[in-house]
Amino acid sequence: MRFSGRHWNELLRRAQEDAEPYAAAALYPHALPAHRACLLPRLFDARQDRLLLASAGFLAPAVLARLATLARDDAAVCLRLARNPAAPAQALVTLWRGGGGERLRLLLARHANMPRGVLAQMAEGTAQVEILRALCENTGTAADVLAALERRHLPVLHRLLAINLATAADTLLSLWTAAVDEPAVRAQVLLHPHCPGSLLEAVPATVLERRCAARHPRAPVALLRQLAADADPTVRRAAAAHAAMPAQALLTLCFDADAGVRRAVAGRADLSARMAGWLQEDTDSWVRRTVARNAACPPALLAIAAADAHAEVRRAAARHPACPAAVLERLGADPEDWVQAGVAYRDGLAPPLLRRLARSASVDVLAGVARNAATLPAQLSRLAAHESPDVRRAVILNRAAPRGVLLALRQDGYALHRAMVLDHPNFTDADRWRMRDDPDAQVRFRIFSHFARLAGVPAAAHTEAPPRAEQSAPLMTMETL
Repeated sequence: MRFSGRHWNELLRRAQEDAEPYAAAALYPHALPAHRACLLPRLFDARQDRLLLASAGFLAPAVLARLATLARDDAAVCLRLARNPAAPAQALVTLWRGGGGERLRLLLARHANMPRGVLAQMAEGTAQVEILRALCENTGTAADVLAALERRHLPVLHRLLAINLATAADTLLSLWTAAVDEPAVRAQVLLHPHCPGSLLEAVPATVLERRCAARHPRAPVALLRQLAADADPTVRRAAAAHAAMPAQALLTLCFDADAGVRRAVAGRADLSARMAGWLQEDTDSWVRRTVARNAACPPALLAIAAADAHAEVRRAAARHPACPAAVLERLGADPEDWVQAGVAYRDGLAPPLLRRLARSASVDVLAGVARNAATLPAQLSRLAAHESPDVRRAVILNRAAPRGVLLALRQDGYALHRAMVLDHPNFTDADRWRMRDDPDAQVRFRIFSHFARLAGVPAAAHTEAPPRAEQSAPLMTMETL
């Protein structure tokens, strides 16, 4: 499709006439200054539209930044903007400079896009505990500001400071000293990626602290050996999953009395063939299931898993990346549909097996067939008309689905499905353009955004005023990719 000025003009006209402001919001970031002026009334004149836009987390920063400048006196719009995770720093600073109530300042202090300099000013200029808590929760708060907050010696801030990933090692050490009677705070310090190494050298006092120390990536081997023999099973479970756990300790944990510990061993990426064989005979079905799905499990053991009494174990074998073809053939005829579905999702299935699965009446199995890149177009066409939305959605997710199949889904009853079709690589821009009258505002937003992006680069250098409705001269010309 050749995107022309006529198409752009139609998008502008439709955006101005649309019942929702989202189409205009899709065009605004890519439009010329003169065209933006035409879109402003549709975007911001009605208060109801301003409220809708302020809450929309999918809008471009330029729209939200402009909204912030126009709605500084509207408390409801400001609050919605401050809650919007997509609100850019420019919009947030505008709201902050405009004053507002305590609720607005609290939201701004918590917002991840608030500039660090402003957060530092907030911390310096307030004694309100709720604002200070919000600053401690914000990972955008600078380490030196967090250190200054710790020096206020407010116990209510301790745990939040220990959780914040931006907290520096020296601040964590101070927290450790101050939180003698706060095991939850100390546990968070031991779990923190910046935890001082000196705190990881000794076995902590409480179960919670030991469990967090066992999860720390920098836990020393000597500490891990001690934690592997801890009296509490939750500590041993955390230690069993640690990448640096010595092999000798893992052998012991492989036969631990607690099933959760054995499950942790079964899920390790470095699981040895010998331990996999032992665990494949475990009395706990979750242990056997975890082993069967583990890529480290030798393919020879999967025949055992495929004959397991528990369907979840058999399905795990079907999902193993190196499951042998003979085992897949057996699992494809499993009495449980859930197991057959695990086979249907696999690439490289033998065509006869895939055709047999396509005759199933199970939605789970058919969804797997619909998602499979080897499924024939004729079968995909039949599945695209299936009554189950899960099956139709799986067809859309199949990156090999041909355009002819996708065309039948562009009028699907689910707006989500129509939006997903727009992003499919086999869908053409001509197909997308024909969907510009879609009844759903979100779908129209995606269509308008797509074509606005196509027009955006050449439009950036264009300086002409917007044409009148009767003018048909092209504003730009662009070939689609």
